[in-house]
Parts: sequence; structure tokens; C-alpha cells
Amino acid sequence: MSGVLGLCFSLSGAAALGLELLWMRSAGLVLGATAPTAATVLAWYFAGLGLGSALGRRASGRPVLRYCLLEVGASLGALWSAGVFDALGGDGAQRALFAGGLLVRGGAIAIAVLPATLCLGATLPALGQALAAPGAVGRRGGWLYSLNTLGGALGIATMGFGLPALVGVRASYAVVAATSAVAGIVALAVAGRTRAGSGRVAEVPAPWRLRLVAGGAGMLGLGLEVLWTRLFCQVLHNSVYSFAAVTLVVVLTLAAGAALAVRLLRALPPAALAAGALAMAGVATAVGPWGFLRLTGDLGYVGMRTGLGEYVLRIVALAAVTVGPAALASGLVLPALWTAAGEAGGAAFVLGDLTAASTWGSIAGALLAGFVVLPAIGLWSGLVVAAAAYLALAVLAAPARGWLRPVACAVLAAVVLLGPRRVPLVSLRPDETLRSIAEGAAGVVTVVDTGDDLQLRLDNNYLLGGSAAAATERRLGLLPLLLHPAPRRVAFIGMATGISASAGPALGVEETTVIELLPEVAAAARAHFAPWNGGLLERPDVRLVVGDGRRVLAAEPARYDVVVGDLFIPWHAGAGNLYAREMLDTVARRLAPGGLFCQWLPLYQLTREEFDVIARTFLAVFPEVSIWRNDFYPEHPVIGFVGRLAPQRLDVGAMQARLDALPGWSRDPLLQTPRGLLLLAVGDLSAARDLIPPGAVNTDDEPTIEFLAPRMTRMSADGDKAWFTGDPLIAFLEALAARTPAPDDAAADARRAGLALARYALAARHGDEETAARFEAEVRRLVPDVVTAGDDGPAAVADARRALERLRVEQARLRGEVVALERRLRGPDRSEQAP
Repeated sequence: MSGVLGLCFSLSGAAALGLELLWMRSAGLVLGATAPTAATVLAWYFAGLGLGSALGRRASGRPVLRYCLLEVGASLGALWSAGVFDALGGDGAQRALFAGGLLVRGGAIAIAVLPATLCLGATLPALGQALAAPGAVGRRGGWLYSLNTLGGALGIATMGFGLPALVGVRASYAVVAATSAVAGIVALAVAGRTRAGSGRVAEVPAPWRLRLVAGGAGMLGLGLEVLWTRLFCQVLHNSVYSFAAVTLVVVLTLAAGAALAVRLLRALPPAALAAGALAMAGVATAVGPWGFLRLTGDLGYVGMRTGLGEYVLRIVALAAVTVGPAALASGLVLPALWTAAGEAGGAAFVLGDLTAASTWGSIAGALLAGFVVLPAIGLWSGLVVAAAAYLALAVLAAPARGWLRPVACAVLAAVVLLGPRRVPLVSLRPDETLRSIAEGAAGVVTVVDTGDDLQLRLDNNYLLGGSAAAATERRLGLLPLLLHPAPRRVAFIGMATGISASAGPALGVEETTVIELLPEVAAAARAHFAPWNGGLLERPDVRLVVGDGRRVLAAEPARYDVVVGDLFIPWHAGAGNLYAREMLDTVARRLAPGGLFCQWLPLYQLTREEFDVIARTFLAVFPEVSIWRNDFYPEHPVIGFVGRLAPQRLDVGAMQARLDALPGWSRDPLLQTPRGLLLLAVGDLSAARDLIPPGAVNTDDEPTIEFLAPRMTRMSADGDKAWFTGDPLIAFLEALAARTPAPDDAAADARRAGLALARYALAARHGDEETAARFEAEVRRLVPDVVTAGDDGPAAVADARRALERLRVEQARLRGEVVALERRLRGPDRSEQAP
């Protein structure tokens, strides 16, 4: 019957790690998709497992029955957690959580996850007591550990690769609950055919040295997972799939290590095996970064070439070579320690005692890596410290006599001296200079000087903004604020350089709230981009809130005349919830009467299918939805959905005075007159809903964008993805304009001029000078007042010309540099505005 119970324990592992991913998702929606939220979930997850292991140490007369009840309890706990997270999503609960601080938020997570994790943590001691024959506690425990971890890989694959999008998040909780329940019921069916436990035995704790080694190994294991995940972020597009692929490799190699330990313990002394495994983990941790740098071309972008399957396999291969050896060695440690502890306290006590020590060590590892190691000494030094700590543990675990201790000491010295502490964590071209770098729990933020542009980047490859595109970045803020007749209070979700949000003070808004997820980004904007954002963060009329924008809006009762959503990269893990219906509902509740919400979309990162999902979601919440341009770039267009709860006529006459009052540093050559603004108008989408085909709406329960966008992404230099740009985009916008008549002749001429200008830019991009000249002439005829003082012609035409010229220069400079081309043309979080 051991095979049946082993299968049950595999199902238990699938449920456990499937729950972990679901809890990460749900907690991000309730408390914000921030590093502290993820750390809180991990801390309580492992705290529950550790406490369950400790409580499960006491032997039972019927261990299989105990295991059955624990699995049923975990099943009920999974359903309980889903209900708790649903309850925490309401506005009242959000305000209480926001006001209560870290202690209240941590308590809420504990209430949600502890019932299930307490049960799951006690399952290993129970099965270990039922199945471990005398003299085989370590080997049988290793077998169970391997099966449980292998099942965990199934849970990661299922939840990380699409079950929430396929059946919904609530149904995924039900699947997890059913999995645990099935494991318990099957175990109950065989309970009568297994031997009874040995009953109450004397509880003999493992020696302190073994507990210390177990705790240290757990701390280093999870701490390294945090550090390695941060390193992989520097080269991947960081979708839900890429994170799942890396985690999958770690879990599979842990399972393989535990299975290998079962065999090795037949031939090797347990103390020698534990010490050797720890030493091997230390060496692998020290060598792994060098291999990572070599395989990625010194942190070059690892983009998608032919499809998601190929991309995931490349990530798996990279992780297996670099992370796999250390994870494999880590999987050997616990089975060896269980064997070394002996059986004086009984199988349940031995397994529960050391597992609890390892699990509690994991809590410390996750918190220290994210909030102490990364900010204080950085990623590379953190890896060196981890490698050295592994070798120090090997010395502690090794037998007093023999060759292991002196060898481990010698390797320890080599690791400390030769570790990758001085390797740059940012990939730069020869003409680029690093101005600043800040490593935090949620990302690596850099400021890079390219010679003609000061750029703010996240995780090496995502461009958040730059000084060269200051005019069009500021337009992201100016346009929606100008669409409101008199905004007094506005909010910007996403800060980056702060240039877009500087439109608030520039237009004399009484209070501008800027919400930024990463404190390192806000610090960089303050220190390096004040000349372009008007000293935004030094102004008394500007309020900075560091946190998740969606959660801040849900928790604060303030109402805003205008809310502006930044360009959120669609495939980034966690970004899909910013396009969810619940997010739009939250914004709608925070709009003052007559208020509006503008969400900017990077169409160079969206296909038509994803665009349609976002459009349907917008139309499901806002009765009035119009579409506006931010630019006329043929390959990197940015458009905005402007949603209102009631129609409102644009007061063009009053707009000129507001434009004239703009300070010199914030003036936009295109927005000199109201006609320049009307040039950016496209049409009323709510009046032409049939242009958007029926289909899915993006919601928290059905996160379509988060799972769809990465599958649609192609990151190769060949540009083989049909982004919603060029002719297909222009054809859609022309159809929309034709279906929604302009309010007057002047607005109609400006709209036609905008469409002509888009055709001009596309023709010029393709080298069709005759067609480009024809459309330029039409722009001059329709909006002769939108003209600069020089020879460039209409300001918008000059804008498009400059964009095209910069594109040609950039393409010439990057020819042959595939990695850089991928980063600049397909990887940025914000539009480069003038590529």
C-alpha cells in the first residue's frame, strides 16, 4: 500500500504548491502586487508548514487516519482561504487593511493561509510514521519528500501555465481543494490495510547541530530562490510563464536530489552525505552565476523566437544548467539529516522536528534575501555570501575526522576571493554610461546615459522613460488633464521619470497624487529627472504614495477629477490585473462627478486580440469611451482609452487660456492650440461597439491578459509578431472615425488631419515619398494653424519626421546587435516615444 500512499502524497504536494501560487495572486489583488506582499505570503506559508511539522511530531496510534484527516482539513482550508481573500477585496476591508499597517495586513494573510498550511505541514510526519520501517526513516522520508516535491512541480505547472485563465481563479481553488480531498479519501480507503503506528514513544529532539544545519539549509535554499529569481529577471520578459518555468526547474531538481539521497544513503554515512551535499551546493552557487553570464552573453535579453513552448524550454535549459546543480544538492540534505538523527524519538518526531527547523529557516531566508541582502550588499555579493554559508554549513555537518572539513574550508576561502562580486548587473552598450543603480526586493533600477538620452530602466531591459522623449511623455499627462474643464485633484498610477505626472503642476492642478510601485524608481526620478519633471517631488502640491496603484485607489476615499494609468507592459506578471474589470470598477468609484479615466496602451506590445480584450473590458464599465492618440509613430504608437461615466462636451474655447498658461519647461510644440489637441482625437468607441468583436473580458477571476499576452509575444529581432500597429491600426482608427461624427467642422478637420498624418508617417517609414508628400499637404490644408515658426511645417509633421529620423539612426547603430535591438524595440515598459 506504500505506492498508493506515495501517490496521495504527490497529490498533496501538487495542492500545496498550487495553493502557494494562488495565494500569491489573491494576496496581490488584496494587498497590492508588491515585494512586501509576496514576502508576507511566503513567511506565513512556511510558518504554517513549520508549525504543522512541529505539531505533527507526536506519534499517533492510527497515522494513516491522521493523514486522511489532515488532507481533508487542507481541502477545507483551501476553500476557507478563497473566501477570506474574496471578503478582503471589498472597499471597507481595503480601507481597514490600508489604515491598519503591516501588522493588520500580515494578520489578514495569516487568517487566510494558516488553516491549510498547518494541515499540510503535519502530513509528512504522519505518513512517515505509517510507512517508515525500523532503520529506514531517512530513506523512506526521502522517498516521500521526493514524491511530494514532484507533485509540487505538477501544481506549479498547472497553476503557472494557465489553469486560472482556463477555468477561473475560484474554480482553481476548488480544483486544489478537491486534489487534497481525493488524497485524503484514497488514503482512508487503504487505512485499514496498513499497520498501526508504534504509539506513544519518548520524544528525543535531534541534536542542536543537526537542527542548525537543517535550518541553515532551508534558509539558504529559499533565500537563493529569491536571489536567482532576481537574476533571471534581468534577462527574461518576466511573465507568469517565465517565473513558473524557473520555479519548476528548482522544484524538479529538489525532487531529484531527494530521490538520489534514498540511493546514496545505502552506501554513504549520513553525516558525510549531508556535508558533501552542502559543499556541492556551495560550489554550484559560486559557479552558477559565471555560467549564467556566459550563457546569456553578459546579461543579454533572452527573447521569444518562435513561440511560448520554445521560450519556456530555453528558460528551463538555462535554469537547469545554472540553478539546477545547487537545487539538486539541496535536495540531498534533509534525507541525510533525518538518517543522521537516528530513530530514538520515532519516525514522526524525527521527520517533523528537522522539517520544522528547515521550514522556519526558509522564512528567514526569504525575508533576509529580499529586504536585507539585496538592498544592502546586492545580488552578486549575496550569491557569494550564500555560497560561503553553504560551505560553512558543510564544515558544521561534516564528521569530526576525515577530509571533508579541510576541503570545505579551502573551497570556502576560494569562493570568498573569487566570487562574482565585481561583475556589472546591467548590460550596457559601449556608448552608454551607468549613472546610478539601486537593487531592491522588487527589481533593479538603473539610470543610464546614452549620450543623447538619460534613461530610467528596470531590470536591465525595461525602459521606463527618458529625457529625449520628455515632450511626448509629458503629453501622456497633458492630454487627459486638458480633456477635463477644470481638474482640481488628479492621480497618476505609475510614476517612472515623473515627466508625465508633471503635467499636473504645469496646468495648475491643486493636488497631484503620484502612485509608484517601486521606491527605487521614485528615488531615481527625484535625483536624476528633476530638470524634465519640473522638480515634481519637491513641490508642496504633489503627493507621492509608494504602493500598488489599484490598492491605493481602493483603500483611500478620495475622489479625483482625472485618473491617468501609465503604460503597463501587458505580459509582465501581475500587470494584467491593472487591465481587469475590477480595476476599472475601482477607478470609476473614485471619480468625482464629471471625472474621467485615461488608460494609455503600448500598441507595439499588444496584438489585436489583446487590444479587443481590453476594449471590451473598458466598455463593460464606462458608458462613454473615446480613443485618443499620444503620437503618430508608425511602429511604436501609443493610444489612450478615455472613460467617463457620463458624456461631457469638450470646451475648446476655454482650452487656449490653459495652454497659454503652461510654463516654458512643460510646453508641447503640438499642443500650442486646441486644434493641436483635436488632432489627437480619433472617435467615440462606445458609439461603435460593433467594431470590437464579442469575446472574453479581463477579470480577476478570469485573468485573460496575464496568460494571453505572453503567449502572443514574439521577442525576436526579426519582428515576426503582428503587433496592432501600421496599416491594421490605421484601418481600425479610420473606421472608428467614420462611425463617430465630430461635434463641429473644426474638430472634423482636425480629426481628418490626424488620420492623414498617421498615413504620412507610415508612408515615410516605408520610403514612399510621393504618398508621404500628398498626406503632408492634406495636413497643411486641414490645420494650417498648427504650424511651427521654422521650416519644419506643421508641428505634428515635424514630430513624426523627428521620430522617423531617430528610428533610422537607432536602427543603423543597432544593426548586428540583436540583444540590444530586442531590448529597445520590444522590451520597454513605457513607450520610447521617439525610437
